[in-house]
Amino acid sequence: MRIMSIRDYMKNANLIFKGEFKRRPVTNGIVLHHAAASQATPQQIHEWHLKRGWIGAGYNVYVRKDGSVWELRPLWAVGAHAEGVNSESIGVCAEGMYHPSNSQPYDRGMPAAQLDALVKVIKDLLEEYPSIKWIKGHKEVPGAATACPGCYFPLEKIVMAATNSSNIGEVDYMKKGDRGPEVKRLQRLLMALGCQLPKYGTDGIFGAETEAAVNAFKKSVGLQQNGVVDIITMMAMAEKLLQDKTALEQENATLTNRVQILEDELKRELESGNEAAERYIKELEERNRRFIEFFKLLNQLAKEVEKRIWPIQKQAESVEKMW
Repeated sequence: MRIMSIRDYMKNANLIFKGEFKRRPVTNGIVLHHAAASQATPQQIHEWHLKRGWIGAGYNVYVRKDGSVWELRPLWAVGAHAEGVNSESIGVCAEGMYHPSNSQPYDRGMPAAQLDALVKVIKDLLEEYPSIKWIKGHKEVPGAATACPGCYFPLEKIVMAATNSSNIGEVDYMKKGDRGPEVKRLQRLLMALGCQLPKYGTDGIFGAETEAAVNAFKKSVGLQQNGVVDIITMMAMAEKLLQDKTALEQENATLTNRVQILEDELKRELESGNEAAERYIKELEERNRRFIEFFKLLNQLAKEVEKRIWPIQKQAESVEKMW
């Protein structure tokens, strides 16, 4: 459970804007950018954007190469950083020119301090805004004609480190009152994780029983018990399920080895006509069969989690036009 939020360490750049901010009605995503300048202060970013006729700096968060984190526009404000998604996303910009350029110096690698700070910022934003469903580089935003944040920007590495996934696309956001196949899938995962649904089972309806099961799971992993299944909850479920899968794989290997040893011993007894040994073999075979059936079910559920949370998606092709 984190005890520090992004607001505790983010510095105020004290910029003077020439206009009023609009409050962002929803927060569905995070857009990652580079400054398109190897070195730039928050004030310089602000001045460049003022010259464009904007009210000031278009990004919400600015991360410098030394790892310092700056608030440009307020976190809650609509930005001016990615046309088409400004009203639903937080703009996070990294100092640097992470794309080849003939007109200015460019960066072929990101300093560790900056990379670590970006990962922390994303993690903390995901916690601050549970409604976030996607994280994209600017070039991945539909309709964007840009190479931002550049081919040398470690986009996949940052997203992977922050979310345990190489590509966060649309992730389910479910709550009480929802219904359908996605809810049924959630209920199956909850039951596989030991959260009981004795009355209604996998009926595909997110009712009070499912809400209680969600909260029970969230309590077990230290998450806020608000009855909502968001990106953080789904990642925690995947991690727990895959941990259980690994443990069962090890247990299955041990059990298989033990069964083989016992079968060899009991077969020797059978050769001498021992009826009790024959019964023991049948019991062992039945237990092993049940275990294998259970393991197959868990393995199937794990694959469903991987399919939902780690979908294989083609990265958007970079265009050559610079932002």
